[in-house]
Amino acid sequence: MSALLRRGAALAIPAALVLAIVTALLGLLVTGAASGDRLVPASPLVTWGIPVVRALHHLGLLLAVGAGGTAVLLMPGPSRSRVLDLAPPPSGTAAGGVGRGAVLRLGAAGAALWAAASLVLVPLGALEATGAGTDRDLWQLALSMDLGRIQLAVAIAAALAALLMGLARSTVAGCWGLAFAGIGAALLGLAGHAGASLDHTNAVNAMAVHIVAVSVWAGGLLVIGLLQGSLSAADRVAVVRRFSPWALAAVLALAFSGVLSASLRLDSPAQLLTEGYGRLVLLKAVLLSVLAVLGALQRRHLGDAVRFRHLAATEGALLAVVIGTSIALGRTAPPVPQEIPADGALRVLSLVGFEPPARPFSILTLLTGFEPDWTALALAGLLGGLYLAGVLRLRRRGDAWSLARTVPFLLGCLAFAWVMSGGPGAYGRFRFDAHMVQHMAMMMIVPPLWVLGGPVTLLSRAVAPRTDGSRGVREWVLAALHSGYARVLSTPPLAGAIFAGSLVLFYFTPLFELAMRTHVGHVVMTVHFLASGYLFAWVLIGVDPATRPVNPMLKLMTLLVTLSFHAFFGVAVVSATWLIAQGWYTDLGMYSVPQLTEIQKRGGSIMWGISEVPTLAYAIILAMTWVRSDARRARQWDRKADRDGGAELEAYNAYLQSLRGEAPAPPSDAGPGAGASAQDGAGAGPEADARRS
Repeated sequence: MSALLRRGAALAIPAALVLAIVTALLGLLVTGAASGDRLVPASPLVTWGIPVVRALHHLGLLLAVGAGGTAVLLMPGPSRSRVLDLAPPPSGTAAGGVGRGAVLRLGAAGAALWAAASLVLVPLGALEATGAGTDRDLWQLALSMDLGRIQLAVAIAAALAALLMGLARSTVAGCWGLAFAGIGAALLGLAGHAGASLDHTNAVNAMAVHIVAVSVWAGGLLVIGLLQGSLSAADRVAVVRRFSPWALAAVLALAFSGVLSASLRLDSPAQLLTEGYGRLVLLKAVLLSVLAVLGALQRRHLGDAVRFRHLAATEGALLAVVIGTSIALGRTAPPVPQEIPADGALRVLSLVGFEPPARPFSILTLLTGFEPDWTALALAGLLGGLYLAGVLRLRRRGDAWSLARTVPFLLGCLAFAWVMSGGPGAYGRFRFDAHMVQHMAMMMIVPPLWVLGGPVTLLSRAVAPRTDGSRGVREWVLAALHSGYARVLSTPPLAGAIFAGSLVLFYFTPLFELAMRTHVGHVVMTVHFLASGYLFAWVLIGVDPATRPVNPMLKLMTLLVTLSFHAFFGVAVVSATWLIAQGWYTDLGMYSVPQLTEIQKRGGSIMWGISEVPTLAYAIILAMTWVRSDARRARQWDRKADRDGGAELEAYNAYLQSLRGEAPAPPSDAGPGAGASAQDGAGAGPEADARRS
């Protein structure tokens, strides 16, 4: 790695670090956040130490995500061998001047720096809460607070990313390291102002999207800039071109999350000029816009090494200023107060993150209610847009794509938007019956519609395969689909057990209440319900290629057993003599215990009754695919018989005659299929019927 940095820019990282720290400290001075009367406690270690540690923290994050993404997704050359190219290839080879393993080591170093800085921030956060000169155990105090536990979780994720990237002997291990880096980046959305926002759900989701997008874009720019002297001209062109779609997606995500976050923390656009916090937001937006322009210019000058190097240096300096501005924003109080009192009239708001709907719960309000989860709405729009873009690409090159696949997938995107932002999302945190509608939709409506759209098949046809042995998104998706994990999980009984076992796992254990109380728990629950429902639907009625052929009878048995258990579980909920997540609903204080009991019975009835509709739909689709499969197999046998003259049927008839001790009939010369016809015409009664079989 040291050789890699010598060939790149040995002083680039320290210079960027110093620039980021200076920018952060200047931002604190300009906004007044460094003054003792605004920053509590007024401890020099907290006031001046946290910005320095956060600069190291952000630098490590960018290196981890940028280097991991570059090695796993962007670098050309073979990446499917089990052992990575840990050393640079010999000069003059087509593989370029730096190995994929060396880039992963750079990512491991960044992730280790990130993990160490995260650990240092844990006691510093407790010191900020207690004040200078405290004699309390800072670690114990920090881990008793949400912020300390979040920071520790981030440190663990970063440490796992460093371990996997540092010890990687295959690109798959590097991909796992990149995944843990992404998890750590997303967890950072819970820290800072977003964790205690008045609109908790949208604030946390927006901050998570923002941090991941910045990590992808800024991390990619930083690492590509460091590697530009170590890559051959051809490799540099390939890396930058492959990075461009990711950069565009990150820019759009930054624009979305930035507007959403600013709207939650500013009362009006005028505060972008009148408030210190607003001015920092405006400065960051301007710098990111300039970076987007420089990135476009950099792509246009791929062949000019000198111009490319100058643009990379300018981008690196601006990135350092952006990091410093972000640190100052995190240490500056926004104009809109973000703290929610946990008692009185705002108790429900402090627990859920948004106020309950004003209209009483009913079927009408369930269908028409609206509590926007803007990130979920954006995700639904993104999935639908990417799907339509793939269909359009196929049709432009003359390939057909069935409307019977496009319509279900788009309906699935609409259903997902309704589940997350419609009535189920608006009432689901306050009432068990509304949550059960949300649960049923996430497992039995959205996933089958997506599965019937065949998204993997569309991806494999619309995206051009790579020819240099590396893996892009298309190759990684297909590799995951045909991996050993997928072969095990796609066994119908196991898919059914995961689908049905989720009910017991969540509702008869404390996990459901944990999912209601915490944002991470709620996100994990949502992802699990969607993933388990998608797996179950893919195994039974999927149009995407399966890992192995499955007997239709086994599919039907799995369907009947699994959804019957689902219905019986609904009966168990109706008959339960205790309240599920009683502590959560009691803390909300919106309903009495008898009312909660009736609401729970209604939720169990919904699970029991509605499960019959998906069962019927699954059975119909399964029967149709079964019939089509038999018809397709019959046509294959007919074509085979036309090619070989019915040789297989003649061999079978000869086998039956041998069992009776008869001499086999001579082969017919009447042409393809004639031998079978002549043999079928010989004899009558049961023996002829046996020969016809």
